[in-house]
This record gives sequence, structure tokens and C-alpha cells, in this order.
Amino acid sequence: MLNRRLATSLLTTGLLGGAWPLAANAKDTKDTSLPPPAVSYNIPIDVVAPFQSPEANLPYFDDFSWREFIALTWPVTVSTSAPYSRGLPDVKKKYGDVSVPGVWETWKADYELFLPDGAAPAEWKSFATPSPCGGPGTLVPYEKVLGSFNTYHGFNQASMTDAAGPLVSQNRQYVRYETRVNQAEFNYITNPGASYPGPLYLLKNLPGTGSANPALKFPSGSVEVKASWRVMTGVPARQRKRYYVTKAKVLDPVSGKCTLTDVGLIGLHIVNKTPSFPQWIWSTFEHVDNVPALQDERTRSRPPYSLNDNDPKTPPSEMGQPISQCNPPQRKPAPTQVVRKRPIAASTQKTNQVYQQANGVKGTVWENYQLVLTQWPVNGTDTFPNVTQPRPQINTANVATETWVQDSTATSCMSCHSVSNSHQYDFVWFLPLGAWPQRQTPCAPQVASAPPAAQPADKLAAPPPESTVAAERRDKAILDLRDLLKRTQQGQATVGE
Repeated sequence: MLNRRLATSLLTTGLLGGAWPLAANAKDTKDTSLPPPAVSYNIPIDVVAPFQSPEANLPYFDDFSWREFIALTWPVTVSTSAPYSRGLPDVKKKYGDVSVPGVWETWKADYELFLPDGAAPAEWKSFATPSPCGGPGTLVPYEKVLGSFNTYHGFNQASMTDAAGPLVSQNRQYVRYETRVNQAEFNYITNPGASYPGPLYLLKNLPGTGSANPALKFPSGSVEVKASWRVMTGVPARQRKRYYVTKAKVLDPVSGKCTLTDVGLIGLHIVNKTPSFPQWIWSTFEHVDNVPALQDERTRSRPPYSLNDNDPKTPPSEMGQPISQCNPPQRKPAPTQVVRKRPIAASTQKTNQVYQQANGVKGTVWENYQLVLTQWPVNGTDTFPNVTQPRPQINTANVATETWVQDSTATSCMSCHSVSNSHQYDFVWFLPLGAWPQRQTPCAPQVASAPPAAQPADKLAAPPPESTVAAERRDKAILDLRDLLKRTQQGQATVGE
């Protein structure tokens, strides 16, 4: 029988960036008490969940999410010369040391995978690739760039699908987004095996209607993250100290130039493919000062918010049109007024309190972050087709990355990503959307008024003939996502789509 000590060991012992051992069968356990909060640099392997009810198992998955969050935000080992270390925690540093980046920040960024002209990415440890900021050199090791070779990627929610508009913080700065993958996922993308004709950063090698290319099937141990950052220009010191703040080169798509500035983390999606949950475990975190909690709507008891003006009389903003060549970013955009429309689950709030007060977390900037939601699939496999019903059916959104989809019962991480899975992409959006040749979007479609079955207003740059089949599948997936988001905004979408 599995005792609590073994369960804790399974949760906290892992091999970073590689294949992880299987967790014991949750049905074999009788001890259902949660282990104490663990402040560790080890990424958890899997979830040992003792109950049949998803709602009863939620504390175990939320505990997994927090352990994962701590491990990924642990200070990383920094090398002074090549070969550079990437994704390895510095075991000599204490949690909360922000003198170096976090572990996940040294994983491969999407702009290191999707290079101009479909060039091959540099090997895992190398930074020897062009920078979206331009210039004759390559990336500076460990330096963050918030930009992309796909000019307007990083501005809009829902990434390169142009399916949702931008977000503007109260200091009138656009929220910027980045995506990174760990070594296990990077290795699969660059060398997926004999079943595929070539690397998956090329569109022609992805699944397509009528294509012989098989459905994507990422290996266990694959982890990817999507981060939301606010530019900290003009933010008072008393507020800044509550955020994880780092330097970043921020790309201006109009001028094509990058500016080195301070950015603060306000959201982090973590998606982890584990042995027991091949359809991934979805965890999403936010900064506690993003918006008021529902119970604080009248009192506004917290410090100034990043996405809310602290005035209950100000109505919530409507979603704007996506940033594109025909709708370029403004110099001083109006702030977005965001409110939380669905509460964080009571059980999740309890887990947040446990970890925010835990030794090693309390007193660091990370005590100012909260888990919003953990979801996982049931009755599904990692083959296609499959059942993708998310559990638990808690419809809570991350207000920094899913601002515009809070009105539907379909609101959740898995709702949007299940559209990707229906097109054989294994729930992953960034790969088909970023693969070369990328979609060209001279003008973003009018999302709010576009009929669900309409063809996209933007056209693909003429892809090589061998990419056409995969491009057709990609465009169909984007149309389906736009349709889902439109119906979500209208409250018409249903859970599990």
C-alpha cells in the first residue's frame, strides 16, 4: 500500500527535462491526507489522487500545481560561458532569490524555435540564434526578449490566432506574452522520430487533412509555459516590490526596435504532460493585485491593481480588436478595466493560503501570487480521437491571459486547447501557429462580428506546395477557435467543447 511518505516522494522527486518515472496507482492508497507544503526545486512527477470524485481530488492537483510553480520559479543555475546551463535549478540559492532568472525563464522561447525562413533552432544549451530585436549578433545568454519574428505575436491574447484582443495595464502599457518549452518538449519538436518526415517547427511536417503525418503525441515530461508581463514604467516602488520584476528587451513592432525595460510577472500558465495524465495537467497562476477578488468589489481593500482602476463605478471594458498591421499598437492606449467574474474555488483558495504562508515562500515576492485553477482530463487517452472532458468543471479564467472569455460555462484552460486537440495537435496551439511558414496577418479579422463559418479575413503567405495540406488544417483550427471564443463571449459555449 502507498503511504504518505512514498506519495510525497513521488510528487517531489523528478528529472528535469527528461523522462520521469511512473507514479504509483492512486487506487492503491488509503492515506488520503495531503503532505505538508513542499518548497523544493524538484518538478513534481505526477499526481497521486486517492478519490473517484474530481472535486474531492482538487486539493491534490492544486498541491501539485503549487509544487510545480515553486520548482519552475526557483533561481536557475547561470553559466558565464558556453556551454550554457538552461533549466537547471541552483540548489545553493534560496527560494525567492531574484538575482537570477527562474528555471522556466531559461527554457527555449518560441522565437528560438520559429526562426526566419524555417531555419533550424540551435541545440538546447545554445543561445546562438538571431534576436527578434534585429542586429548582426545573436541572443545575449539569459536575456529576456518580449517579441517575435511574427511581428504582432505577443500582443494579443490567444496568441497568433488573432482571436482575442490585447490587454492594457493601468499605467497605459500593453501586457506582453511569451511562451517557453522545457527540454523534453524541445527535443520532441526538433527530433520527433521516424513517424514524421522531419522536425515539427516546419509546417509541412505537421498533421493535415489527408496527410500521412500522424497526430502529435508529446512525451511524458513535456512542460510548456505561457507568461503574462506588465511593463513597470511609472509603477511606484511600494507596488513594484510586490511583483517579480526582471529586465526585458521589449519589441516595438512599428519601429522594429527593442527597449530594455523592467517588466513584472502578472500571470503564468503551466501545462505538464504526466504519465498518468497524457492529456496534460493545466495550472494557471496570477498576481494577487491583478484585479479585486469578487468579495472585494465594494471595499477595494488591496493596493492599486494592475488591471483595474479601483473604482467600482467604472464598467468593465469590452474586448478591443487584435493588434495587427491595420490596427497597430498605440503609444498611450487606454487602460483595460478588468473584473473577475467567477470566483476562485474555495478549496483552491485554502491551498493558496497554505503555500503563501509556508516557510520559504512567506516573505518573498512569490507570496503575492495565487493559483486560479487546476484542470485535468478524465476518460481520455493520448491518442486521436479522444474524450477531452475537463475536470473539475470549475469555470474560472486567468484574468491576465483569458480576460475576454469569463462569461461562459465553457471558460477554462482546456476549453480552448481542446479545439487544438480535435485537429491532432495534442492540445498544443503554439506549435501549429508558429511553424514555418507562419500565417501572415496584414489585417486582423473583426472578431466580434465575424460569422462562425466565415473564411478568415487574413490570407496565408503562399506556402510551399508541400505545406498546403497542413496549412489548411491549421486555418480550420483557427476558425474553430474563433467560433468558440465568439460563442464564449456570448455565453453560448458549453463545458467540454
